[in-house]
This record gives sequence, structure tokens and C-alpha cells, in this order.
Amino acid sequence: METQDLREALSYNLKKYRKNKGWSQFELAEKAEISEQTVNSIEGLRLWPSDKTLAKMANVLEVEMYRLFVPQKISIQSESIAELKHAVVKTVETLVHDTLNDWETQ
Repeated sequence: METQDLREALSYNLKKYRKNKGWSQFELAEKAEISEQTVNSIEGLRLWPSDKTLAKMANVLEVEMYRLFVPQKISIQSESIAELKHAVVKTVETLVHDTLNDWETQ
């Protein structure tokens, strides 16, 4: 699974769970204590959220975090979940590592 696939799954699922609650982007942002622009940018595939932001959104949406990354085109089986969790962890680790390296070089 590529990073772009994860971004698209996150965008799709975030919108789906948000709309299932009947919330606007503003309402999700307010409940998760993040900015509306952050929600808009994640759903618009322009921003990769921090782990804290992901946790806040999953918490207020009342879903397990990994479900935000489940592609809608596949059926969920235990092997798929394991692969998805691995891909998410690897992607997040890479993003955190890159961010920390950027901070260190500034």
C-alpha cells in the first residue's frame, strides 16, 4: 500500500465517519479541538495529520484509529488488517522521522 493510498483512504473514511455523525468539518474540528483548516486539508489530501490529531479525530468519531485507513475497495480479513496496520505504522514512522530530521537541521 502506497502513501497516496493511505491518504485517499483516510480522506474517504474521515468524511464517511464525520457525515455518519451528521457533522460539518467545523463541528468535527471543534469536538476534536483542532482547526477546521486541518480537517479540510486532511480531507482534501493536502495534509498528513500528526498522530495526536489522528487520535483526537478517531476518539470523537468513536472509531478505532486503524479504521480511518481501511481502503473501501477491499474486504477486511485478518491478513488485510495486519498488512494495513504495518503500512500505517511504517508510514507514520517515516513521516515522524522525516519531520524530526527537518527540525534538527533548522
